[in-house]
Amino acid sequence: MAYAQGSVVIAPATFKGGRRPYLVVSNADRPFFGDRYTVAVVTSTERESAVPIAEQSLTAGELKTYPSYVSPWSMHVFPDQEITKRVAQVDMETMQAVAETIRTFTRVL
Repeated sequence: MAYAQGSVVIAPATFKGGRRPYLVVSNADRPFFGDRYTVAVVTSTERESAVPIAEQSLTAGELKTYPSYVSPWSMHVFPDQEITKRVAQVDMETMQAVAETIRTFTRVL
């Protein structure tokens, strides 16, 4: 089963041991969709330019901490087999805010 854009999934923590939540930012147009996912870190630490996830921002599932924050500058790629499960789904408004912030960080200057 492929994880849809906006899914909050659990995968290996890249800078320390254990696992952590990530937001799937890639969509079905991504090459190798279903085999690889582009994700952004979800954290409980508020930072400038982070996109908040409130309890009402979810259309399914739940997170351990509210608010949580998406760090759109901290993106990774995971193969499907490294993702443990989906724990939540963010709404369209939150996904739009994340996508707009990613565009801000990746635009040509």
